[in-house]
Amino acid sequence: MRIVFVLSGLGAGGAEKIVNLLAHHRLARGDTVHVIAVNATGPESYFPYDDAIGVESLGNHAHRALASGMGWRLLALRRRLQSLEPDLVISFLTKINVLVGLATWNLKTAVIMSERNNFRSQEMHVFWRLARPLAARLATSLVMQTSEACRYLPENLRTKATIIPNPVALPSGCARTSGDGTRLIAVGRLDRQKGFDLLLKAFRSVAAAVPAATLTIFGEGPQRAVLEQQVRDLGLGDRVRLPGVTKSPADWISAGDIFVLSSRFEGFPNVLLEAMTAGLAVIAFDCPWGPSEILKSPETGLLVPAADVERLSDAICRLINDQAFRERLASTGTVAATTRYATSSVLQLWDDALLRSARAIGKWDETRHIAGHGEASPSQRDSPANGRIGQGT
Repeated sequence: MRIVFVLSGLGAGGAEKIVNLLAHHRLARGDTVHVIAVNATGPESYFPYDDAIGVESLGNHAHRALASGMGWRLLALRRRLQSLEPDLVISFLTKINVLVGLATWNLKTAVIMSERNNFRSQEMHVFWRLARPLAARLATSLVMQTSEACRYLPENLRTKATIIPNPVALPSGCARTSGDGTRLIAVGRLDRQKGFDLLLKAFRSVAAAVPAATLTIFGEGPQRAVLEQQVRDLGLGDRVRLPGVTKSPADWISAGDIFVLSSRFEGFPNVLLEAMTAGLAVIAFDCPWGPSEILKSPETGLLVPAADVERLSDAICRLINDQAFRERLASTGTVAATTRYATSSVLQLWDDALLRSARAIGKWDETRHIAGHGEASPSQRDSPANGRIGQGT
């Protein structure tokens, strides 16, 4: 089976991480695997790839005008796919899904488009907003990460949709150093979506109430200067750190006792699951989409009304001051995350989706090995997160 994964870049994001995991999984199953990063300037990846996986970039021509730059990428991608002749193309994120839909026009290949963000809340140019549902019609299958995301699909696309959450996949040897409960951490791209400005406002109250409390925000992005200025304006310069992206995945885990997700919206917050798996007590804004599905029980983590700064600061202070509650929340959260989002179960869901897509274009006989021993039973497909995971909605 020849599989090509197409994504935007090769950085430290959630889409890059899941592509890396899936690529190695399919390589181990005996497939020929290629990864194409449309906007990367080189093949160097934050998440390392086996030498047997072909990793390539199309180059970033950001200096070109929008139309010509997009046209160049589309032409380069189509030519590369024609050369590789894949049986299956799997794309990630809205803009890449649109390009792949156009680039695979009339090519004999199955196409799985995976939407990773909240397409209702995400800011995007009107072209991409209009093109997204049109491109989805060209896909063989759609992969969504939450039942909320599926509910907002047009009705004629829901029959193509499969809900597959992200798995828990911490690097081997990853360990957390226990602290006194005063170390807060947050992780994500420094942009408006992640709501770090709201977190800083909440932390001002926390810092006043708990003199030992500190906050470290890991990540990089366009709002760095704005956030640094906000830290100064709030008088938190000696209590808040923004060290950038960690050198290795999940290095941030050892830096904290409590993890805070302050996003205004999400597609599916990988770092929330990673924090739970690592044994951190977690707090999250109940933003669309993802946190409410991950933290279905109040015993697994604290959900705070979206963008409610005062309630967030209260929740943080509660966890800092109540060690027994903090440790109980961390323990229960770890069990819930590792049980409901086990890597093996989520990879089985992907295998099933690949199998269905291959069969849809008549490649069943060629790809009978695709899911190992055939499709999982309905109970296996539904096991990782909730009863709506699996085929359809």
